[in-house]
Amino acid sequence: MTQLILILLAMIVIGAATYITKYKGKGMPKVGIKRDNNSEYFKDYLNLKLYWTSLGSIFMGILLLLVILVLELANI
Repeated sequence: MTQLILILLAMIVIGAATYITKYKGKGMPKVGIKRDNNSEYFKDYLNLKLYWTSLGSIFMGILLLLVILVLELANI
């Protein structure tokens, strides 16, 4: 159980660090902008995917930690 909690905490920290270093104060990455080069579309897609992955890992880690907390409290 301790290893699972540590993995979830690491997931939250990595997601938060990614979000803070790349997207805090800038908002969601812009997508759907007309580009001259096709590789720029791919960069836009990767930025958007990283944005949602970082937020998803934060929320998923917090949610699973809360589930573990509730299950542990219910066992008492």
